[in-house]
Amino acid sequence: MDTYPITEARNKLGALARQVSAEQKHIALSDRGQTMAVLISPAELEELEYHRATAQYLARKARGETGPGVPHDEARRQVLGEAP
Repeated sequence: MDTYPITEARNKLGALARQVSAEQKHIALSDRGQTMAVLISPAELEELEYHRATAQYLARKARGETGPGVPHDEARRQVLGEAP
């Protein structure tokens, strides 16, 4: 993972963002030698959020906190606003 001081990254932000998107790499932004943020692609963020949501659901399920659920047809109707 490449690291850039925030002051340097500010001048290269467009190029760094394109590099992250095209190459699926991470770029760390530092301030006074400490990593403050990491640039990742939107696709990787979506994947990370999916895995986190899945892990949270499985933890709730293991604790018995998920309830009975909603049948697929009912969920689809609610999401898409279809008539019953």
